[in-house]
Amino acid sequence: MAFSIAVQYNSNNMAEALAAEFGGKCTLQGYTNFSIELDSQVIANILKAKTTNNLKLKMIIDRTIEALEKSNVPFLHNYREGNQVADSLAKLAPNMNHNKIFYSVDQLPNVSKGPFQLDKWQMPSLRTRYDKYNFIVKCIDSFVRLEGLCPLGIPSFWGD
Repeated sequence: MAFSIAVQYNSNNMAEALAAEFGGKCTLQGYTNFSIELDSQVIANILKAKTTNNLKLKMIIDRTIEALEKSNVPFLHNYREGNQVADSLAKLAPNMNHNKIFYSVDQLPNVSKGPFQLDKWQMPSLRTRYDKYNFIVKCIDSFVRLEGLCPLGIPSFWGD
């Protein structure tokens, strides 16, 4: 099961805590065999310790702990690269006019299905970011070096 909810928050930790609280409410629907994966190590540690000094988060954390009191739901930290399904659903939330719960893979939006399959097959997925200008220059430079060509007939143009 996955969900996409639009929330008002002041920080990423607040958003993670609200998502954990929403996930904790799954026990009220009868779900007992699940885990809550968070990409915030801070919130995962707070939920494991069952206490916080942060007054803004305290009420949310307390409600989450209370909802999960009678179940054995682990809180797991998941690195950003392993959390692409959640990230894709989070990006859709502001454009939706209501909360959406997905009960099967078929219900997932198309942008989430690919990362879901990679997770299911336990294949690594890496996020890469490149500067378009540098990417083009590097491709041209590689081609020039490979072919022995020199653009504009100026050898010093490419630093040679």
